[in-house]
Amino acid sequence: MLGTFALHPQSVVDGDTLRVEGQGPVRVLCVDCEEVFHAAADREAAEADFDAYARAKRATSPVPVKFGTPAGSAASEFVRAFLEGVERVRLERDEVDGHDVDAYERRLAHVLVLRPAGEQNLAVEIVRAGHSPYFVKYGRSRRFHAELVAAQAEARAALRGIWAEQGPRHYPDYDERLVWWEQRALQVEAWRALPAAPTRIELGTEKASAQLTACVGQVVVVFGAAGRMRLDAWPRLIWLAHKRGADLTLVVREAEVWAALDLDALARRFATVTGPVSLYQGRPQIEITDPLQVSTR
Repeated sequence: MLGTFALHPQSVVDGDTLRVEGQGPVRVLCVDCEEVFHAAADREAAEADFDAYARAKRATSPVPVKFGTPAGSAASEFVRAFLEGVERVRLERDEVDGHDVDAYERRLAHVLVLRPAGEQNLAVEIVRAGHSPYFVKYGRSRRFHAELVAAQAEARAALRGIWAEQGPRHYPDYDERLVWWEQRALQVEAWRALPAAPTRIELGTEKASAQLTACVGQVVVVFGAAGRMRLDAWPRLIWLAHKRGADLTLVVREAEVWAALDLDALARRFATVTGPVSLYQGRPQIEITDPLQVSTR
């Protein structure tokens, strides 16, 4: 447990992000509500022709993308109404030594809403109301999986929110998103089923930075998701997401090695990377000299 905290007077950032006193922004685990509109031009385009707007936002991306929608605004309003009169919440981790902070430096936590009549899991209620699927892109909840599965089944059966044909317009590709997230969840489960070792490193966890530093000069096996790639200069670079400003760099110097990498799979799936850790300007990196070092299975 992280503790019990007061909600900020303007606590709702959007459907899945809150402001909590003493913690800054908190990203609610296990949900992925649609975005609110951040630009007037986006709102106007969505109102004029939502289908065309959604196609333009997706463009040529090989995977579904996030963008502002009426459903995102509805999710934000639902959370604001749900928290009306609530003064304090309890924040809890899903696991010890897990992912506690995301790439935007938001605290990752389960949010338990404290009321005189008892407590409620905010993520479960968001899913039950149909404002988000159960979000498993980074793995299933170890603590509340059954409750979230049941809440999603209830929302879908009742055609609530994003599962309804009527109501606020929402992402048109949930079938694709759910399959994509499930594939990644299975990768996480397979990784975590293997024996732990100092040289087996899951990026984004609290202990990963210390592990990388301790393993300089050693061969490690690293698990993480590809973020940015440098495609216009040599050596080619791939950054595996870890901490803001401290992602792990994969360095590819040979054109034939680069050509053999499945960049589409890297954009969709987690990668398991094997190789020796070295330092460049004080930051860990791994040189890729053989495409077999990088697996997206």
